[in-house]
Amino acid sequence: MQTDLADVIREAIDETVKVFFTTDVGIKAGPAVTKPEGQSYEPPQADITAIIGFTGAVEGGVHLSAPLHAALGLASAFSGEPLESFDATAQDALGELANIVAGAVKERINGAIYLTPPQVVTGVNHKVVYTKQLESTKCYFRTFNGPFFVEVFYKS
Repeated sequence: MQTDLADVIREAIDETVKVFFTTDVGIKAGPAVTKPEGQSYEPPQADITAIIGFTGAVEGGVHLSAPLHAALGLASAFSGEPLESFDATAQDALGELANIVAGAVKERINGAIYLTPPQVVTGVNHKVVYTKQLESTKCYFRTFNGPFFVEVFYKS
């Protein structure tokens, strides 16, 4: 079941990210990684992380994380305007991108899942710490502006 869920999540992430960004920011997919429950986890460096939580049939959430320069590139492409700093417009754009990915994952999983509003965490090389042992599926991407990753963490 968990391998199937990881595959469903990976497909939802890949398809959604590519649809939104292939032409605008030159997305190139990198490797996808699934972390088994109980294995230690160190996230890649990120200066900005947009988080969407979900509850219901599957408990967990979605992180969209990037270094500042890549997050600005994503936010600029999504908002349709050049952004010079990670201001409220950039935060809203990155939060909405995470929301879109979370919505795609929700649509692919059978069962009722409820999404939380986006939260955006900033800080040089910050860490997001889980309070429970959860599975994790991460997909890495490269853009003209730099790398980013999308992670879905979950327990069904």
